[in-house]
Amino acid sequence: MFKEVVKIILGKSNFKDNSNDPEAVRYRNSEVKRYDVINYLISKYHVQRYLEIGVLKGENIRKVNAPHKDGVDPGAERHIAPEVNYRMTSDAYFELIKDRSDIQYDMIFIDGLHHADQVQKDIQNSLNHITPGGFILLHDCNPVSFESQLVPRKTVVWNGDPWKAFVAFRGHYPGMQSCVVDTDYGIGVIRVSDLSGKKDFNVPTWEMFHSNRRNYLNLVSWNQFKALY
Repeated sequence: MFKEVVKIILGKSNFKDNSNDPEAVRYRNSEVKRYDVINYLISKYHVQRYLEIGVLKGENIRKVNAPHKDGVDPGAERHIAPEVNYRMTSDAYFELIKDRSDIQYDMIFIDGLHHADQVQKDIQNSLNHITPGGFILLHDCNPVSFESQLVPRKTVVWNGDPWKAFVAFRGHYPGMQSCVVDTDYGIGVIRVSDLSGKKDFNVPTWEMFHSNRRNYLNLVSWNQFKALY
């Protein structure tokens, strides 16, 4: 199945085929998927209301076990899953609910446009609609290579640069519990708490990040994650 997808992508673009790079292969074969991380937190913390930004074909949201699920996706990639009940961009959705303080989620999973500036906006908007102690999760926080995080996209396996948004958030709020689970291209987890006392922080260059990504991301294994949360 994956090889067929690669052929389709290569047939429609000039992207470099990096699908056999060691880190790409390692993450593609991850036993623990993003929905496993999500469902672990849902079960342990009794999450009721879940929002997913960037649903695409619905392969993730379909396996999420929350009682109430909302899906936001504009269909930019010509896919609209039946789980999408808000066919619009995340900006438009948050604009729609900006005056609705009653709309709150226990967990928001951000997997939309993988550009750092948009991911930062999604995080900021999510903070206005997350319950105390709730979770914001992000996909693709641990890019497999320099090329895979370039914007605009250059490769078949593409993470974009959400890592910049996640690292920036950790830098601005060093006291808030956050980490990246080292599976499925890096699942960022933020447990929202006190937002006062925002610190100044400059996002590191790729070279700085890459040489010390374990610390910048607080990169943890699945077992370490379960011991922390």
